[in-house]
Parts: sequence; C-alpha cells; structure tokens
Amino acid sequence: MLLQRVGLGFLTTDKFGLSVAMISLVVAATWQMSGYVMALYLAGLRGIPEELREAARVDGASEVQIYRYVVLPLLRPITLGAVIILGHISLKIYDLVVAMTGPGIGFSTDVPAFFMWETTFHSNRFAQGASIAIILLIMVAVLIVPYLYSSTRREIAA
Repeated sequence: MLLQRVGLGFLTTDKFGLSVAMISLVVAATWQMSGYVMALYLAGLRGIPEELREAARVDGASEVQIYRYVVLPLLRPITLGAVIILGHISLKIYDLVVAMTGPGIGFSTDVPAFFMWETTFHSNRFAQGASIAIILLIMVAVLIVPYLYSSTRREIAA
C-alpha cells in the first residue's frame, strides 16, 4: 500500500513470483557470500603460474586474449566449486531468513531449511521434519556427489 502511494506499485507484484522480501534476501545472501567467492578467486588467480601468461605474451596474445584463453579456463574448477558450495549453502540457509524476516511474513520467504525448522520445532511434527531434512540431504547430495565423482576420477587419471 505504501509503495502504491509513492508511485512504486509495480514493485508489489512480480512477474517471476518473487516477493520484495525474497528479493531482499537474495541481495543480502549475495552480499554475505561475495567475500567468500572473492577469496576463492583470489586464491585461484594466485595459483596460475606467471610463466603461462608470459608464454602467451611471447606468442603475441593481448591482455584480453590472455584472460580469455589462459586465465578463465584455468579458473573453471574454482567456478564449479564456488557454484556447488553456494548451491549447497543456499539450500541450507536459515539464519538469514530468521534475522531479516522472521516468521511474520507468511510464506513469502519460506526456504527449505526454514520450513524444516518450523515443521519440526514449532509444529512438533518431528517425523515430517526429519523427512524434510532427508530430502534436503538428498538435494545437497545431488549437487555435490557428481562434482566429487568427477574430481576423484580426474585425480585417478592423472
């Protein structure tokens, strides 16, 4: 109602089904995890030998080509690891939802971990909460097991 009075009524309904509260949670989670991802990429960039860049310069590559054909392909495992870790964290996010919105907004900011907590401890349905936790475990396993399988397969082949 307040948004409509100031001429921002289009923010109250979203075409993608996301509420303003969920969008604010996504922005806050992105801000919260950006430092972690930056540290991963910094470690990855420092792990790239300078000799590879020098060899590309000797071959006549520009700085853009060095980043496109040398640096970015070498950062692909870092990117995959970051996506998997962030996907795992996004499934388990609970603290940010409670800190920002609490239980008072209805279902607009329900995430699986928050739903599991509410079902288990506030509704006293422990069996249903345990089944939600197992589904969460399976979802995390679907994200992580293929990555672990491919990385161990590459280590065995090397």
